[in-house]
Amino acid sequence: MSVEIRKRQIEMDGFCIIEDVIPIDEIEGIRDEITALERAGQEESEALKADMRRRGHRIGAKGVGSLRQVINRTQSFAPHLADRRILETAEAVLGPWARISCTDCVVNFPGNERGYWHADWPYNQTNASHIPAPYPDTLLHLSTIWMLSPFSAHTGGTFVVPGSHRWLNNPSADGIAGIDRDAPHRSELQIEGEAGSVLLYDSRMWHAVAPNLSQQPRVALVVRYAPWWLNLNPTLTGRPEHSAMVVETGGKNYEMPPVKKDVYEALPDDVKPLYRHWVD
Repeated sequence: MSVEIRKRQIEMDGFCIIEDVIPIDEIEGIRDEITALERAGQEESEALKADMRRRGHRIGAKGVGSLRQVINRTQSFAPHLADRRILETAEAVLGPWARISCTDCVVNFPGNERGYWHADWPYNQTNASHIPAPYPDTLLHLSTIWMLSPFSAHTGGTFVVPGSHRWLNNPSADGIAGIDRDAPHRSELQIEGEAGSVLLYDSRMWHAVAPNLSQQPRVALVVRYAPWWLNLNPTLTGRPEHSAMVVETGGKNYEMPPVKKDVYEALPDDVKPLYRHWVD
């Protein structure tokens, strides 16, 4: 598939899938490592989520684990972040000098609950820092989900609403008249793909966590690419914008800790430019 076709798919449908980004002989090792890291950080993660819920914020879906800036814990997947097909697609939709704004892991454990319809930062209205609706007709952020497990209706492949990236709002906060943000949507479909594939989508596209009906965790990486001109400071812990907009207001945010300097120095040379704005 050419970059022109991928760009067109994102423009029309809101998403495309690139196959075989992570070689099959590497997937199991990366998946097992990510799962172990998420389990090791579960107690701290759940405590943070519980605190946010006590303050009235909606945080994900039960049975789903996550770990922020997982590249600080492992770099096993790092060589693939500069895959030419992904970077060419990012440049096609964002322009030159795109950079990574998020590197998380997400684990849907067997029996997890369905999530609510939302869009990603900066469109998620539950975040303290977000763009108010109606949204401008431009792509400000490119999200990607790296499938470390097979994605299907059985394993909990992400729910998406094709074409919703062209709508002016999403139901992440108070919802939209006539839309139940917790209920199935008449136009929804589930993403399917083999382990090693990557879903790329316009961050405005409505999507939701799907229940994992299998007996094994469904493991994924969430990596987002931003244009050089998008202000990421509200999402970086320790920056003045983050302190003012999130910490001092008691708000919820999509946020990232800095990348550790020794981690950055060990990254492949073609990956370093994607992270140097995040270095502690």
